[in-house]
Amino acid sequence: MLLAAALVLSALSFGAYAAKTQASTSIYATDAPDGLRIPGTIELLADTPYYANADDPDNKPEGVFAPQTVKVLSTQGSWSRGFATWQIETQFGPRWIRPKPWEIDIDPPERITLLEETPLYKSRSERGGPVASLSPQEVQVTAAEKQWFYTNDPGSKAWIQVHTTWLGDLWAHIPVDRIGTVQKMAPRKAHFEGYEAFTDLGSALGKAMPPDNDPAARKLLKGDYTIVAEFTTVYAGVQVQTDSGPAWAESVGIPVLDTNETLTLSAETPLIDDIWQRPFTELALLHGEKVTAFEKVTVTVWGGRWVNPLWNGSAWYHVRTSKGTGWVNPLYGEPASAEAVHWRAELKEQHELMRYPGVPFDTSTLLLRQQAVEATAVWDDPYGSKWLKVSADGRSGWIQLWSPSQDRLWDEDVAAGTALQISMNAPNGAGIVRSGGDELRLYNEEKIGYTENGTDYLEALKLAKQLQFKTETVSYADAVMFRQGDYAFMLENGFKNAIIYWHGTVQKSVTLTEHPRRTEAGWYLNLSDARALFGLTQTVSSSSLYGLYAKDYKVEPGKLPAAVKNGRLEVQAFLYDQISPAERSGGRMPVLLSLEENGDHGGDSLVAKEEPVFSGTDRGPDAMPSLFRLTASRELSRGTHQVDLVLRVGERIVWKQTISVSAE
Repeated sequence: MLLAAALVLSALSFGAYAAKTQASTSIYATDAPDGLRIPGTIELLADTPYYANADDPDNKPEGVFAPQTVKVLSTQGSWSRGFATWQIETQFGPRWIRPKPWEIDIDPPERITLLEETPLYKSRSERGGPVASLSPQEVQVTAAEKQWFYTNDPGSKAWIQVHTTWLGDLWAHIPVDRIGTVQKMAPRKAHFEGYEAFTDLGSALGKAMPPDNDPAARKLLKGDYTIVAEFTTVYAGVQVQTDSGPAWAESVGIPVLDTNETLTLSAETPLIDDIWQRPFTELALLHGEKVTAFEKVTVTVWGGRWVNPLWNGSAWYHVRTSKGTGWVNPLYGEPASAEAVHWRAELKEQHELMRYPGVPFDTSTLLLRQQAVEATAVWDDPYGSKWLKVSADGRSGWIQLWSPSQDRLWDEDVAAGTALQISMNAPNGAGIVRSGGDELRLYNEEKIGYTENGTDYLEALKLAKQLQFKTETVSYADAVMFRQGDYAFMLENGFKNAIIYWHGTVQKSVTLTEHPRRTEAGWYLNLSDARALFGLTQTVSSSSLYGLYAKDYKVEPGKLPAAVKNGRLEVQAFLYDQISPAERSGGRMPVLLSLEENGDHGGDSLVAKEEPVFSGTDRGPDAMPSLFRLTASRELSRGTHQVDLVLRVGERIVWKQTISVSAE
């Protein structure tokens, strides 16, 4: 059972809430234990913070484990070269730790393969010389020096104790990258692109390099080869079968997997001759065809040859088609799940027109900026970026919209067009910390509230200061006014409601879930009421930390309707917002659009709520929407009407404009 040495709670500045939280070490290519390269257990040599999720920030652990031995569920194969994230088994379920290599220890392998004549010593010292030596062979390991694997130079030596039948246990001084065993494995295919390989394993590990004039001892691996054996250490090396016999390479190559899959290419997809050569040679265009895949390569390398993150983790398929044999990638072509639209895009930022999303034209680059273009399709890639299909200068292709964007979109299929453009400005906020017991504190340790029966209560005056609201007492009652710009609300002692103002005029009375708690210390609102009145989005970073912040929005009116037919007024808006994972785990306060007349708000049924403008099903699980559509409508009797367009976040009025509308 794991021993928790201490529970660590941190207070962060608001900036940590507003940005996407990331750990300094990210999970990449994790593997289950295999005995040595990925050990089954590790010994923690120091107090070690642990995390509920692999990507939790370093400064927000759940707690700390005391030195002990833990069971490994997975980690990265590069753990011995630097920082890595380990998934371990705990009494709380799987947890994540990020110890430095010098803060852990692992057992040596039970057996190792000696790759050359190896001197043996009575103790862990070369003084006095060796007492015996062993020829290349596999031997039993009985002990090793502490942290035998840790070194900044894989070629530096560590002491390993081995068993001999005639002199008992003796010590060998062996380079760390040679402490391992050769293991046969089921043959598998992999692609190598210009890697060196050697007939001798020692040479492959960088020792005793053969002369340049000995081509039989050194090969250049370029192409597909069958891997037949592996030299397993805390590093890695594989043996491949070549036309001239077996060879050893330090790289494990890119796996080429056998498969038997049928793909339906409903959208235009290029058939590529050889995915390992750039630029690609295109054999044909496939459209509306079923193809059979017999091999598959998954690209998991950032940068270098695979510079487009859109393809990272995607699969290339070796297929047989009616137009020949070649390679296809469902992401390298027209997106099958793109949606047809009729939009006008006013481009402020610079965009490169690409043949397909993430696929530049082979010919000259075309950059679009400060111009309007017609968009005929929209698509979201797996990382949440939005792509538009547009035509410009006689070319048709795709541009990527940045999030949040300065560009503007207008839906021309809407009768009156898109009337409003709404974009987010920098928010104001506060970080709340449960600091033990029932107290709630700000990141600067100032007390701001308390918890009672599982409900948080926040002192409204202090919260208002954090959110840059002005406060003033009301002379005629035991009441307080909170004001920011043209919006204000008033609380009065003994009343279970708040009065909402705009431009100093009463708009409505809002019933709260609880009476405000008036004490000598101030005015306390429960968390739900505070969020509604201040219009606060909540972000959750851990069980002891959350953020509250008020997003500010800029509204740009377009052509607002002056007359309607059939007695129905409809107003549409596009909202450009940036949603963080912390918002999704907490609670984002949505933007609401309503059409109001003579103080009649029309009820909840007439309030337009946000609809994320998704396109297709290709989004990754962590992608967050950045473009929303709001459509508000209201029945109007015949005649002229003064209609208020009102934008709210919770009860907070963000923007309001009155228009005159004639209804036929």
